[in-house]
Amino acid sequence: MKIDERIIPCLFAAAAILALFFSAWELAAILAFYSGVQWLKILRPDLFDVDEDGSSSYDSSRIQSSSYLTYYGEQLNFTDEEIAAVLEKHFPFYPGLSQLEKSKFIERTQLFIADKVFKIHCNPGFKEMPILISAAAVQLTFGLKKYLLPNFRFIHVYPEEFLGVHPTIRVLEGNVSGHAINLSWKHFLVGYQNPSNGQNVGLHELAHALYYQTFIVEENVDRNFRDTFDEFSEYGNRVFEQEKLPGNDLYSEYALRNFQEFWAESIEIFFEKPWQMKNTYPHLYEAIGLLLNQDPRITTPLPH
Repeated sequence: MKIDERIIPCLFAAAAILALFFSAWELAAILAFYSGVQWLKILRPDLFDVDEDGSSSYDSSRIQSSSYLTYYGEQLNFTDEEIAAVLEKHFPFYPGLSQLEKSKFIERTQLFIADKVFKIHCNPGFKEMPILISAAAVQLTFGLKKYLLPNFRFIHVYPEEFLGVHPTIRVLEGNVSGHAINLSWKHFLVGYQNPSNGQNVGLHELAHALYYQTFIVEENVDRNFRDTFDEFSEYGNRVFEQEKLPGNDLYSEYALRNFQEFWAESIEIFFEKPWQMKNTYPHLYEAIGLLLNQDPRITTPLPH
């Protein structure tokens, strides 16, 4: 590709400005991330859906775009029937509930949606986005009295991985920052399409949010959760150290980076591999059950 010589000074100026804010390694990571999407399209085109007009559903020009769709939850006005239809089709936790529990679940999902502002960083947005993300929050907190997580007013939805720059630059599938919960829609969906592999980015990030709401913000706190977290920490610290030893692999290496990641992955495993957690670490499983006032084994079949 030939570059117009007139723009070369502009390129040098842009590079100099970027160098003021990022190290050489960070700049390389940014370039690798954005160019990596294009290389992935060449190496694995099967991972990218092509729309009727021939454009890719994961157009890299939309990633981290400054433009986004904003939906105020209180104005979405989904009917209970619409929410129920989405949950029955896409949310494995919901069909196993009793009729009374389903009514409670839909009511809480409606209230959670109304409390949030959804910023969709791709075009178009889908009604499944606010419904399913809100349902994930309701799933986590279904046994608690306080479940709205009001500190987190904004939910940002990206089509796929996105860049975080604080405290260090990194590629993320989800994170919690300030008053926002940020999620990769692709990875969120995968978490619920594979509901028994112990990996669910939605539950993971919402677990971080619940902890932050309770112990950092210290407002709108569920007393049961706050008062029983020490018991989880007691057994959790033992398992945290035990999982570092050879032969213990219920948790991923990422969960062993620090206790906060261990906590968030514990929630993923509790809901997606309840029988394995109960059999491997029965005291930890019981502590989380007491913490959340739930027992996922009731709605999760015994693995073969």
